[in-house]
Amino acid sequence: RSTLFPYTTLFRSARLGVTGFAGGTIAKTKPRRYGPMRNGPLNASNTATFRSGSYNEVQIQEPTTLYRVYADARKKFGRFWSRAKPSGPLQSQLDLALNPAWGNTADNVVTIRVPPGTLIYEGVAAPQPISGGSSYLGGGNQVIIPKVRGGWELP
Repeated sequence: RSTLFPYTTLFRSARLGVTGFAGGTIAKTKPRRYGPMRNGPLNASNTATFRSGSYNEVQIQEPTTLYRVYADARKKFGRFWSRAKPSGPLQSQLDLALNPAWGNTADNVVTIRVPPGTLIYEGVAAPQPISGGSSYLGGGNQVIIPKVRGGWELP
């Protein structure tokens, strides 16, 4: 039997220089950690979206709220989510390193409740290069869910 404990920190935010995503619980047993020295189940293109190619495989232990920003309604239930509630389109683009050239203006938000037992992959969003030699920093919480169900959507 797994004992649960409240978490107050999962990842360090480079933008804020602080740690913490409030609320929820994770299993006391350690999640599986993957990175450059230990390949995980995600393909190379998804792994590259995590800072340093490092992420955790976590099985959700209780209902968990996640958020996704999007522009195209056909992509409302994609693979990329966050535990952090969005604070606006520009901030989401910066935190999640969403290059506007990809077409995601982050104007819309969908909220889901992920049921217990769901396997997710979680880490820090990697920086993404943009023209001119600079990049979007990333640093926000990023979650990949292989298969999202429309029935998880919250009003």
